[in-house]
Amino acid sequence: MSGATKRRVERAIILAAGRGSRLDRGDALPKPLRPIAGVPLIGRILRTMASEGIREAVVVVGYEGDRIQAALADEALHAGVDVHFVENTRWERSNGLSLLAAREYLDRECLLTMADHLVAPALLRRLLRAEIPAGACALGVDFDIERCFDLDDATKVLVEAGRIGAISKELDAFNAIDTGIFRVNGALADALDEVFLRRGDASLSEGVRALASTGRFVAVDVGDARWIDVDTPEAQARAEAMLRVFGDGLDDADGDHVPGHPIEPEAMEQFAPSWVRGASPYREDHFALADQEARNGNDEFSRLMSNESPFPPSPRVVEAVMKALTRGHRYPDASMARELRARLAGSVGLDAESCVLGAGSSEVIDLLVRAFVAPGEEVVVAVPTFSMYEARTRLAGGVPVLVPMRDDLELDASAVMRAVTERTKLLFLCSPNNPTGRRLDETTLRRLLRPGIAVVVDEAYVEFSAENHSVAGMIAANPNLIVARTFSKAFGLAGLRVGYALACPPVARLLNRVKLPWNVSTVALAAALAALDDAAEYDRQRALLREERDVLRRELGGLPGVSVIDGDGNFLLLDIHDTGWSAEALVQSLLVDGVFIRALASHHLRRGWVRVSVGAPDANRRCIDSMRRSLTRGRNRPALH
Repeated sequence: MSGATKRRVERAIILAAGRGSRLDRGDALPKPLRPIAGVPLIGRILRTMASEGIREAVVVVGYEGDRIQAALADEALHAGVDVHFVENTRWERSNGLSLLAAREYLDRECLLTMADHLVAPALLRRLLRAEIPAGACALGVDFDIERCFDLDDATKVLVEAGRIGAISKELDAFNAIDTGIFRVNGALADALDEVFLRRGDASLSEGVRALASTGRFVAVDVGDARWIDVDTPEAQARAEAMLRVFGDGLDDADGDHVPGHPIEPEAMEQFAPSWVRGASPYREDHFALADQEARNGNDEFSRLMSNESPFPPSPRVVEAVMKALTRGHRYPDASMARELRARLAGSVGLDAESCVLGAGSSEVIDLLVRAFVAPGEEVVVAVPTFSMYEARTRLAGGVPVLVPMRDDLELDASAVMRAVTERTKLLFLCSPNNPTGRRLDETTLRRLLRPGIAVVVDEAYVEFSAENHSVAGMIAANPNLIVARTFSKAFGLAGLRVGYALACPPVARLLNRVKLPWNVSTVALAAALAALDDAAEYDRQRALLREERDVLRRELGGLPGVSVIDGDGNFLLLDIHDTGWSAEALVQSLLVDGVFIRALASHHLRRGWVRVSVGAPDANRRCIDSMRRSLTRGRNRPALH
């Protein structure tokens, strides 16, 4: 660079006048004093500055200025920096006025930073060692855009031939990010003066643009030096995580960093995305309680809460599983997986490549969300329904758009269509639906397929209708239709975890890119193939369950205040509003008799609804008797409305 020289810089200006409302936690603590791993943010900035030769710091204060001055006395002593304070009485306006308030200190070259930018000393080092033309200013820029923590709020920079060509948060074309660390002189104050005289206010970016238009603003590449703008609670958490991992210098060059402060176990959550930290795990309490009864050898209980089959695997399946166990030291046999895929797809007129296997349909649901949904994108879910659609969407950072069904618990197709926007990536439907048992008719499905987004129809319970009402035959003509199925229900293999998706080949290839290899075990593959070979046995079981469903429908529907919602699953939905019982209270009452049924808060049905799975005849009889006793005891309760 012509006329470029290296100059010793020993003064820094720190702009600490603003309120920092995005980081406000309701305690009125000024942002510069917000602790980062136990040290005020501005204190860390002072220490970093001092480590790179800064001996004098000019701190521009405004909001809670007296409080900041008092707090910095010890920090300045600790850092070995001589601190001066300047007050910006116009601190509620743009940040360029804070630099103008400190104009008298721009009689020499200074470092300039905001009081919320945490940087590695290496970043300052690169900026201080850069050769800058006399009379020009410089900005540290990061060309690694992907690592910017909050790109939406970051100030973008277009660097052209080593100089700033454009700078703004709203910039469309950019190739670098503003790190908030500058080398400045009086030329920047002059540029800010011109902006202020023109419009009565001036932001720092406006001053940079004005000076850059004369070719006097250089961009200095900070390389891989770490930095973060700490202006939100999420950014604060990330900054603390960075310090834990890389130390106070944000530098891992020595490879053996040992943190200078204890690592709290709970703090490990901060490494996860906010949508993961906010997620709730799937509640398995009802499984644990029933499993404990089984371990205790209690045969006098009815496990009617999870829509499982009451029948153990058939002898043919058990024999296949035992044989497969002898190959347990090998990875799953690819030929077995190919055979299973071919048989499942062939049953609906598709080729094997249209079938993707999963560890239960729950994994298939997870695969679909991860394949199609990016953070911030939407998934439409008609509720009440299976909670997994909403839960997996949230864990991917997606936004579940919940569309209530009609009062008669039928799908509101018009409302679903209205919920579809340009941000919608998936629509989840369940047929027969859990927990209503209602089927989706083809006319409605064709309407919902029309927008072209991926529509997932979960057919976990399709085998329990008197006729197989699967929509899988529509896939060939509708490439945006995906059908999810499982061996957990009708084939009684819930504990072995076998599910699958049927889709057009391009969608299947997409899911195969996402799924883990060997996700279905050798034992599970053998069990599924044997179950398909044992069709007569499973047809017999399903016929018996349909008969028992009719018994439960008749007997439970005859109890006072109970209405049974007719459906095609291996369960019944009961409306108990007129009994005077809440769902939770009735569930607890039946537990006393060893009968396990399900309240439906997680399905978005509360208070007066319960679901009863169809079990073996003796379990169903215990359920009927227990519910009759409970409702008789509570007959005088007022009805719920």
